[in-house]
Amino acid sequence: MVDQDTPDDGKDVLRHYYMRYSGPAGMTEQDDMENWNYASEASKGVIARRHPYNYEMALGFENPNDVVPGWVTDDYNEQNQRGMYKRWRAFMEAESWNELAPNCKS
Repeated sequence: MVDQDTPDDGKDVLRHYYMRYSGPAGMTEQDDMENWNYASEASKGVIARRHPYNYEMALGFENPNDVVPGWVTDDYNEQNQRGMYKRWRAFMEAESWNELAPNCKS
């Protein structure tokens, strides 16, 4: 589903993305939750605890975005994971809410 006001070229990009990512030939489907649960459980194992996770996919290939503030990567990447852990670190290191959101009043 795409907003009806999305330009045709945007709809085409999303159509190709959804064909590649979802459905019978894609990476995830509705019944994949069980697989993700197994992966989470496996992370607690002896071997998994010996090696840190690597979130470097497409690191160094980020580009500024003209539409949305921030950085994007055009292909498969772990930009979201790096962003989430960067924000989590900021929360863990902050001494006040004002450090996290300077425009907020406490």
